[in-house]
Amino acid sequence: MAYRIGYHAWHSPLYGLRVIRWTPVGGGRLVGRTWRWMTDAESRPLRRSMVVAKDSDAYLRLVKQRDRTVRRRMIVTASGLAGLSGAGAASWTLLPWWAQAMLYGGLTVGLARAGRPADKPLTNVAVTVTRFHRLTAERVREALCVLGVTGLKDPKAITFPTEIHRDGPGQLARVNLPLGVEAVSVVEKRGKLSSALRLPVDQVWPSAGPDHAGQLDLWVGYQPASKMRPPKWTVLADGARTSVFEPVAFGADQRQRPVSSPLFSRNWLIGGMPGSGKSYAARALALVASLDPTVEFKIAEHKGTADFADFEPIASEYYCGVDDEAIAGSAGIIAWGLAEAERRGKRIKKYRAEGRAPEGKVTPELATAGVGLHPVVILIDEAHELFLADKDAAVGAERLIKRGRALGLIVILATQIPDKDSLPPNITRCVNMRWCLAVQEQVANDMILGTGSYKRGITGTAFRPEIDAGWGMVTGLKDPSAIRSYYPSESETKKILARAVELRGGHVPTSEQDQPRLDILIDVVRVWPTGRAGVQWQTLAEMLADHRPEAYGDLSAESVSALVRGLGVPSEDVKADGRVLKGCKRAEIDAAVERRELTAR
Repeated sequence: MAYRIGYHAWHSPLYGLRVIRWTPVGGGRLVGRTWRWMTDAESRPLRRSMVVAKDSDAYLRLVKQRDRTVRRRMIVTASGLAGLSGAGAASWTLLPWWAQAMLYGGLTVGLARAGRPADKPLTNVAVTVTRFHRLTAERVREALCVLGVTGLKDPKAITFPTEIHRDGPGQLARVNLPLGVEAVSVVEKRGKLSSALRLPVDQVWPSAGPDHAGQLDLWVGYQPASKMRPPKWTVLADGARTSVFEPVAFGADQRQRPVSSPLFSRNWLIGGMPGSGKSYAARALALVASLDPTVEFKIAEHKGTADFADFEPIASEYYCGVDDEAIAGSAGIIAWGLAEAERRGKRIKKYRAEGRAPEGKVTPELATAGVGLHPVVILIDEAHELFLADKDAAVGAERLIKRGRALGLIVILATQIPDKDSLPPNITRCVNMRWCLAVQEQVANDMILGTGSYKRGITGTAFRPEIDAGWGMVTGLKDPSAIRSYYPSESETKKILARAVELRGGHVPTSEQDQPRLDILIDVVRVWPTGRAGVQWQTLAEMLADHRPEAYGDLSAESVSALVRGLGVPSEDVKADGRVLKGCKRAEIDAAVERRELTAR
């Protein structure tokens, strides 16, 4: 309060100049309005129309009526002026100076307010305060009824099954629309709805309700989404490490809640018009996968602008462009994926018989066992360029998506032309994660999200390219959701990818290597019994041999001890089953892992 008083006191000379400037204008406007009222200026167009129509009788009647009206109004005006004059003289004579100053000052300021332009206030804003607009039933009804939606005219036909209430950083109004009106018809008019509510577009989020097609969920944020601080991305934390088998956040919804999904057993289709943010949505998924050191990348991007060039150090294959070499390389990745699916299918069959793949899928243990079943991310950006140039690649991609899901082969396709030629419909049917960013019409929306999505209110037509870049509807989660992909800065991206290179020790996993780089410390951590402070060397050698027989099956307890002690882990007495033998402590293993990571940095 003290700041505001001081601010306005400092600027009071400026305010006085503004009052002096606009007071005569306000006085002139007041005189003009009084004169037009007294002379019945509002009826002038009607009299003119009678002259044009050459209806002399009607004109004469209007003139007589106007004369009577003017005489009455002149009497009222004269009386008013006389009264004001008397009041002015009385105030000048009877009121003390401070009351006169307040009275005449108030009148002067009032005339100045009447004379100033609408966009030029007399005073400055001392403090800008964020104002939250409360959502009320009357306000929602009024906004819905001005959208021009057929059947949406009567405010009384709009009902609310639950009270409007706070929902995260905003308010949720669940609305039952009139009979026969679908929620999607309102979702499509998001821009008009935001205008009717007098709020920014990215503060208003209509979506289909859960109960029926005529139910609308209207979520209105306290602030526009562009001004809300998104939740911190977990992959940016120091020492971050992910697993494709575990859910990791790849974006946030309009309520700024992180949205997570595992990558294993998921294939992704990302579609939208140019400028909708497809490449960065795909990059968000790839960055999540990059912090799993077992993941191999095979990337082809056919925009030709090297959007994924920074992934090349951790990719076994990378192609960029739309020339014959890049198209052939991209088609080769699809062909390789089919052949790899065949090889992996045979291995899974073997391990299932041994009880190591009980569900006929790659497990986290098999993915790290060095048996050629590590996860592979196949990412093709602007996939329509490949599918239009090579029909066999389109057929192969469909087969790969069907077969590779359980075998650790993760396919991510991004396209801006979702039609039957550039995106075969069977691919849409087989992909279980679909991300539709800004599109222009229903056909494109349903090519990405599936037939009937638009009519159910699951649509990307509400998003605008560039302005809503990164926003899109995602299906395949528990519920269809509007999600914006994480958009890390260049420095943050470099940090994530540097961490990815560090986790791989400069080594790029490839499927040609059935045994990846040996990391005995990590393997010891993986086999360590829960709750045990120490393990004897003999027991540890047996557990490592069971975990990875091809790597540790021939190693004795002495050999395991030598390998681990060489990494700075001391040999200590460990008691187990009534006997005290040499072994190692879990605390020392963790300390050795931490020392190595600090040294690598």
